Amino acid sequence: MFRNKKGKSTIVRFDSLRRIEDIHKLSKLLNKKLRKHHKVRLLELMKEHVKEIEGLFRNGNKHYLTETGDLIILCFEMLLENKQSINETLLKCFKRYEKKLPKLIKESHRC
Repeated sequence: MFRNKKGKSTIVRFDSLRRIEDIHKLSKLLNKKLRKHHKVRLLELMKEHVKEIEGLFRNGNKHYLTETGDLIILCFEMLLENKQSINETLLKCFKRYEKKLPKLIKESHRC
């Protein structure tokens, strides 16, 4: 984990955030030129990537890992499109998983 200039914890470094923001701007521009609603198109692309990842995984094709990275970029774009901080969202989700998984493990012992 890194610290930003204000001393806050950060997962994604500043230079990486700038690259994601630049990708997002280009993606929005493309969808505008194609007259497609950006959020809707992002969701469509996420669904397509999940299907592609599943197929590649089932076939033992390790390219599913690269496609997983593409899906992450699309998810980051969705956060930006909704004016959400990538780092704050990731930190929030880490806490949720760190709380939820031990609970689920404990509950699984009851089965």
